[in-house]
Amino acid sequence: MSATAGPILKKYIAEPTLVQFHNDDSLFRYIEGPFGSGKSSGCLMEMLMQGFKQQPDENKVRRTRWAIIRQTYPELNSTTIKTFEHWIPNSIAPVVKSIPIVSKFKQNLNDGTRVEIEFVFMALEGPEDVKKLLSFELTGAYLNEGREIAWEIVENLIGRIGRYPETVKDELGNVTFGPTRKMLIADSNPPRTTHWLYEKFETGKVPASWKKFKQPPAVFKNTETGEWELNPDAENLSHLDADYYLHQLSGGDDFIRVNLAGEYGMSRKGKPVFAKFVESKHVTREIIQPLRGYPIIIGMDFGLMPASVLMQVTGRGVRILDELPATDEMLEDYISEYIQPLLTKKYQGWSVVASGDPAGNQRSRLNKRTDFDYLRNANIKAFPAATNDPKERIGTVTWFMSRDEGFLISPNCTHLREACAGGYVFKETKNNNGQVLDTPLKNEFSHIADALQYGCLFARYGTRQITAKPAQGDKKPFLYA
Repeated sequence: MSATAGPILKKYIAEPTLVQFHNDDSLFRYIEGPFGSGKSSGCLMEMLMQGFKQQPDENKVRRTRWAIIRQTYPELNSTTIKTFEHWIPNSIAPVVKSIPIVSKFKQNLNDGTRVEIEFVFMALEGPEDVKKLLSFELTGAYLNEGREIAWEIVENLIGRIGRYPETVKDELGNVTFGPTRKMLIADSNPPRTTHWLYEKFETGKVPASWKKFKQPPAVFKNTETGEWELNPDAENLSHLDADYYLHQLSGGDDFIRVNLAGEYGMSRKGKPVFAKFVESKHVTREIIQPLRGYPIIIGMDFGLMPASVLMQVTGRGVRILDELPATDEMLEDYISEYIQPLLTKKYQGWSVVASGDPAGNQRSRLNKRTDFDYLRNANIKAFPAATNDPKERIGTVTWFMSRDEGFLISPNCTHLREACAGGYVFKETKNNNGQVLDTPLKNEFSHIADALQYGCLFARYGTRQITAKPAQGDKKPFLYA
């Protein structure tokens, strides 16, 4: 079918990976690639093409409705809508800044039918925004920059697609009319390793009718020189300035790995607390095994969302072995359901000591017990950390990171890796004089980061009540300033 004379859309030629994407019939299709690879353009054109393929109704109108979702309205306006207007200009389908933001595309076709496509632009920041979806009847939806979208949004969105136009059945229950194609599509740069996109596609059985498409990286690291080089096989190069990727190589190594080289990791937003952290330097390739003769130190963050980091300290520095991320449990339950089973399963025969916030010495008004009492009742030696001063805590972790092999994280500690790589950031706050003060932001990464700090404080300043037989060549098992 073809359109009648009228406004003309830009010519779209799909890149090789997007050709596969367009030709696939999976319910959920996800395309992952570097900056500038044409992912968003491909997803927008996919919705447009499916709108043209929709079965016409009794009035010969091909009606579809699509949600276009981004995490925040500023991102929606500055990037998603800009890309939309590049391909579908306002002269054809003006974007109306109503609530919600909408754009309606209408076009007569030579076969006598008419295409009517409604695009609804939505910002859904987190699980609390699920309610915004409850009244929508959609043909399909597009998640722009899926790594920023919460899983709760996705699982609720699946129930809203395939509902427009309304399905009609005959007396035998056979579908005679409805959405020709319901679908959920997403694009993204590589997400962090704890994100649902990673978990769904990389860690287990991929859900039925879900498919991922991976574009070539924009750059790769030369194994001989150690330098980043442009990939001549990258997609969409014909639509980019010749130095588009070259200029971005001035970014940090972690930025390049995630956004240009297509590796999983954390895309930093805000000033990172642990600025000296380097994934390639501080995360080992193999799982770190515990060393005999060295106690297991449990750094703990107490409070409503307890979290733990298990480590050992040698003459070189700390070796992070395991993590128990924050969970909404009472401390007593957290110890019995998470810490003790891990110690029993993996650390039988090692001496164990825990350290945490000195405020954990305060007795509860309900039962007169302290946080450290709960640990000791579980037969875990427990001591307050040397200080609760944020500068000292952060400085101690940085001190270990600055040493040669002084800070090593086992690759299985995914939450801690992401906290160190940029998930744990400063928020900018000002005092009464207008002076900017660096204060760590309380977010999903702050609990595990606090546990790391308390563990490192104990590892550096320790207590001489704890002893261990040093490995040959080490002067002493614990480090002191």
